[in-house]
Amino acid sequence: SQMMEQRLEKVFSEAQAKVLNTNHRLSVQMLSVSQAAGSPAVSLVYTVRNGTYFLNGTTASNLLGQLSAELVGYFLFYPPLMIAERKLQFALKKMSVSEE
Repeated sequence: SQMMEQRLEKVFSEAQAKVLNTNHRLSVQMLSVSQAAGSPAVSLVYTVRNGTYFLNGTTASNLLGQLSAELVGYFLFYPPLMIAERKLQFALKKMSVSEE
């Protein structure tokens, strides 16, 4: 999962540079990776931080949504089937509950 975190950081860095014209360091923390039996699809649940602040799900998914699926797939080595905000929001809620 560390390799996927690094790949996601590159994707977010590319999106941030392209869309926002900024190069702040964004870090990604992988919370879970799962794959349904018999399916090639992989589900990633992760959080994105800008320093000490978490990006909310809407911001993170909108940022990735500005890039083509081909470009996201280039960085991840897998083409995305769907970028889901809900998974990011769930991850943030899960982290805040587990940190209390």
